[in-house]
Amino acid sequence: MGRKNSPSAKKELVELITNYEAAKAKEQQIYLDGDQLADIADWYATERKFDEAQEVITYGLHLHPGSTDLLIEQAYLYLDTQKLQKAKKVAATITEEYEPDVKMLKAELLLNEGKLEEAQELLNSIEDADELVTLTDIVYLFLDLGYPENARKWLEKGKKRYAEEQDYLALTADYLFATHQHEAAAKAYNKLIDKAPYNASYWMGLAKIHFIEENVDKAIEACDFALAANENCGDAYAYKAHSFFYLNNADEAIENYQKAIAYKSIPPELGNMFMGLSYANKEEWQKADEYYTKVIDCFEKEGESDSILLIDTYTSKAYAISHLERYEEAHQLCDKAKKLGPNEGLSYLTDGKIYLAEEKEDQAAEAFKKAIEINPGVEMCYMVASTYSDNDYLYEAKEYYKMAYQLDPKYELVTEKLSVLSLMSNEIEDFFKYNNECKNPLDSDVILDLLASPNHREEDEQTLKEVLKRMKKESKKKGNK
Repeated sequence: MGRKNSPSAKKELVELITNYEAAKAKEQQIYLDGDQLADIADWYATERKFDEAQEVITYGLHLHPGSTDLLIEQAYLYLDTQKLQKAKKVAATITEEYEPDVKMLKAELLLNEGKLEEAQELLNSIEDADELVTLTDIVYLFLDLGYPENARKWLEKGKKRYAEEQDYLALTADYLFATHQHEAAAKAYNKLIDKAPYNASYWMGLAKIHFIEENVDKAIEACDFALAANENCGDAYAYKAHSFFYLNNADEAIENYQKAIAYKSIPPELGNMFMGLSYANKEEWQKADEYYTKVIDCFEKEGESDSILLIDTYTSKAYAISHLERYEEAHQLCDKAKKLGPNEGLSYLTDGKIYLAEEKEDQAAEAFKKAIEINPGVEMCYMVASTYSDNDYLYEAKEYYKMAYQLDPKYELVTEKLSVLSLMSNEIEDFFKYNNECKNPLDSDVILDLLASPNHREEDEQTLKEVLKRMKKESKKKGNK
C-alpha cells in the first residue's frame, strides 16, 4: 500500500522532485525537510522506481536520523517489495508511536500477519478516528487486505455524519465495487458523476463495472469520458486496452497498452504480455516474440527469473516461435516452463502443439497424455481436442472431445463440436445424439445448404441426404403430436 502521510500539493511536489533530481545530476547535495524527502520517495515508489525511492530515504535519514515521516516511508517501501520482517523492524524503531500515521502503519503490519483483533484495537485508539479522512484510510486498509466485513463496519460509522458528503459517497461506491455489489456501485458512481461530471475516477469506477460485466462497449465509452476529464488517466488506457483485447481488436489494444505502460497504470511485464498476445492474435509472430522477450527481461531485471508467472510467458513465446520454425528453441522454452511448474499441464500442451507443427504425431500424443495426466479435468481434454481439430487431426479431435463430454456433457461447445465431427465422419447416430443436446442444433436448412454447396465431398452426399430425410421424418412426428 501507499504511504498514509498526505503528499504535498502536486505543483509543490513536482518542484521538489525537479530540484532534487537536478542536484543529483550535478552530484550536489540538497537540503530538504524529512517530510519533503518522504513525499519524493513516495512518488518514486508509486512509479515503481523502488531503487530511487530507497536512495531518497537513505539520503533523508542521513540528514534527519529518526525522522518519523521517513521511517514510515521506509516501512511502506519494504511492504511494497514484500519484505514484511524488515518493515516490522523499521516500525519498531519509530518513537512517535501515538501518531495516527504510525498506528495506521502498525495496523497494516498486523493485518499482514492476520492479527485482526490487535489491528482493530490499534485503529480504535486513533484520535479522531471518526474524521472522514482517517475513516477513509481505514476502510481502504481493510478492503485492500481482504477484510470486507470490517471495512463495512467502519463505513457504517460515518454514515450518519457524512452521508451527504461527496467524499463519503465516493468511499461507499468504492466499497460496493470492491465487495462485488455492482448494481449498487454503478448507481453510486452515476450519482457521483451527476455531482462532478469531470471527475475521471468516478467514470473509471463505472468503466470497471462495465468491463467485469462484459459490457465492453460501455466500458470503452466510460474510459473515453474519463480521458476527456483527465487525458493523463492511465487506468482509462489500461481498461480500454483490456476491452479492445476482449473484442479481438489487436491494433487498438496494442496502442492503449503502450499508453497504459507509459502512464505507469500497469506493470511493464503485464502490458508487454498482453501486447505479445495481441500480436499473436494478429499472427504477427515475430512481433509477438519480441514482446514476450521483453516480459522475460523484466522478470530477470527484477531478479525473479524463477517466478511461476513466467510459465505463461515461456509457453506463449514457444508457441509464437514455433510458427517461425524455431522448433528446438521452442521445446527448450517448454522445458523451462516445466521446470518452473512441474504440476502445470500447459507446458506439455504447448509442447504437443509444437510437435504437431513438426508433424511428429507420436511425440505430440505423449505430450498431450502427460498434460491430461497432470490436469485431468474437462478443460485440458477440450484444449487437446481443439489442438487436434485445428491441425486437421479429426479422429483424434473427436476422441478427446468425447473424453471432455464424458467429464461434463454441458461444457462449452463440446456437443456442437462432436455433432459436426460426427457428420464429417459420416456417423449418423452419433450426429443425432450430440446434435439433439446442442444449445443451437444444426437444422434441416443447414443440411440443405451443405448439399447445395459445390464444396461438399461426393462421399458425404449420401450421409447428408439420410440426415435430411431423418430430420424431416422427426419433424413430421413432432408436428403430429
